[in-house]
Amino acid sequence: MDGSWKVFDYDFGAWPKFPRVSPAALADPNAPLDPGLGNSNDVAASFAWQPYEAFRASIDYTKSRIVRIDTRRTAYDQNLWSSRASYYFTRFTFARARVDYDTLASRVRGQFLLGWTPHPGTSLYVGYNDDLNYNGYGPFTNQFERGLRRNQRTFFVKMSYLLRRGL
Repeated sequence: MDGSWKVFDYDFGAWPKFPRVSPAALADPNAPLDPGLGNSNDVAASFAWQPYEAFRASIDYTKSRIVRIDTRRTAYDQNLWSSRASYYFTRFTFARARVDYDTLASRVRGQFLLGWTPHPGTSLYVGYNDDLNYNGYGPFTNQFERGLRRNQRTFFVKMSYLLRRGL
């Protein structure tokens, strides 16, 4: 946990959820940036669970918030959740999943990976990434959208092989 007083707020805002909150921006939203001081609160927590050697799961939480001193308004308030799990089928083969959620961006990102590394320099990875909005603003339309909306997804395969040559 951390609480800091009189930290610098650049007055960028975190639109659309948190518009600029400086005195100048409250009087005129198109006013030039008006940096000022604010009070910051940060909290971080982590929990890891490994019931046996081959499996490990963890969850992390981070909260960050700044309130401007001059206007007593919240410049931004962000919660980050991250969960990760790994399972090793053998010494060379594994599966990994990670899911992140950001309340400020209303974004959920998932990453799923299957890997095989039989010896150094040789590997095969097959994966999938997903990027979704959850009750947030669309990246293309800037309109509020309810529920889960997909922004992007990616499937990938990565292979590498170390070529050795003798002298």
